[in-house]
Amino acid sequence: METTVYKYAIVRAVPRTFDRCIRPAGPTVPIDVDLAMEQHRHYCDALESLGLELIRIEPDDRYPDCCFVEDPAVIVDGRAIVVNMGAPSRLGESVAIKEALARWKVVTEVGTPGTLDGGDVLFAGDRYFVGLTSRSNETGFVAFREIVRELGYVAESVPVKNALHLKSVCTHLGEGHLVVAPGHVDETIFCNYTLIPVSKEDEYSANCLSVNGKVLVIAGYPRTKAAIEAAGFETIELETTEFKKAGGSLTCLSIIF
Repeated sequence: METTVYKYAIVRAVPRTFDRCIRPAGPTVPIDVDLAMEQHRHYCDALESLGLELIRIEPDDRYPDCCFVEDPAVIVDGRAIVVNMGAPSRLGESVAIKEALARWKVVTEVGTPGTLDGGDVLFAGDRYFVGLTSRSNETGFVAFREIVRELGYVAESVPVKNALHLKSVCTHLGEGHLVVAPGHVDETIFCNYTLIPVSKEDEYSANCLSVNGKVLVIAGYPRTKAAIEAAGFETIELETTEFKKAGGSLTCLSIIF
């Protein structure tokens, strides 16, 4: 499997209203917006250190979740697929993302009734896996599958249990390696990959971002970091405590291409 060299990353700074974002079910811990902004700056610095040119979009306080730019669009070669996100309160975020991507890619839109979040779309070497979750449904998957089929790719659906997105519990490192939090998907669908499992208590760390020969990992999970390094990958640790409170993580904060 070939390793992609990425040149650009779309990022959007944390809005002042980030503490009003959609929160995961269960007890909520207050979000420190200033700390989230600082952690986002460190994230952007890391991307730049890996050779990416950042395409920065201004935050919009009307959309508390807008820093999670992964969800409104998916890049497939020269195409930018702007999706119909599963959370109605987030739909307005797509406008600025579409405008930014239109300068670089041919834009295709996936409309209703299907829903699809970019966080449910996992590209792994030569195919796409699309999570079926509370945010992405079968109709959205079928629409996406037909678009990528025209571009020469295969897409498979993956039912996901007890997770916001597929990439919340499974990410691709490159060279056929997947980091997986067990118990959320039928892992037999990944039989052609080398799986790096994480423990139940470390499952948040399954979301990693592989960029140009390095893997961004979440700080505070030494066992996951060690397992990834044992598989031959170099890592960079980043703090994401405030994004975790919002159900977000590393891949959520950029669109790389």
